Amino acid sequence: MFARAPYTVKGARAIITLENGTVTQIELDKIDVPGTVKYNKENFGNVIAIEAPEEKPKQLPTAPPRSNNPLGDLIRQRGTRLGMPTPGPAASASGPGSKSGEGWQALDPVIQTAFAQVFEGTGITQFRLTNSRGKTRLVATANSEQAVFNTLSASARAITQAAERGRSGPVEIVLTSASGEPAGTFEMTPAQAKLLVDRNLSVQDYFIKNVVF
Repeated sequence: MFARAPYTVKGARAIITLENGTVTQIELDKIDVPGTVKYNKENFGNVIAIEAPEEKPKQLPTAPPRSNNPLGDLIRQRGTRLGMPTPGPAASASGPGSKSGEGWQALDPVIQTAFAQVFEGTGITQFRLTNSRGKTRLVATANSEQAVFNTLSASARAITQAAERGRSGPVEIVLTSASGEPAGTFEMTPAQAKLLVDRNLSVQDYFIKNVVF
C-alpha cells in the first residue's frame, strides 16, 4: 500500500495515513519491515509492504452499558423500521466524503489523533476519516446493533477529546454494514458527545433521536 508518510507505531499496531488521507491501522507483525525499507530506498516513497497472514479471529470490544429498552423496542415506539433503511447521503459517491468532490482538504491532526487513539483502544479498525470544505466525516463499518452503539460511543469520546484541544466542530458519522447497507448517518456535535461521555444521555436514545437513513 502507498502511504502519505511513514507509519507510526501505537502498541502492537501500525497507524497508517494513506495517500488519500484515509487513516487505517493494522497489526505491526503483518508489516514486512525489511521489504518496506528496501522498496523505499530503491524507489523513494512511503510504500508499506504487508505480508499475507492467515485470518485471525477478531476480539470484540467490551459492550457499553445498555439501557432498559433494547434498540428494537425504542425504534418500534417511534415507528422506525431499522431493517429497511432508505439510502441517504452515505450512499452517494459524489458526496462530501468523496475524493472526487471539490474542497478536498487535509485532516486536522488533532482530530485524526483523537480518533486513532480512541478507536485503537476500543478495537475498532474498519474506519476512515475525511475532510471536505472543513467538515470532518467518519465512515465506519458496523455489522450489528452493538457495533453501531460501540462506534457511536467511541466517536463521542474522540470528539470530546478533540473539543478539549480546541476543535469544536461537529463530525458527520456514516455507518454501513460490510455489504454496504446503510446503518445510519449522524451529525454529532461536541455538546452531544459530552452528554454521551458523561452518561447524561444513553447511546440508544441518541441513536433514536438523531439517526438519518
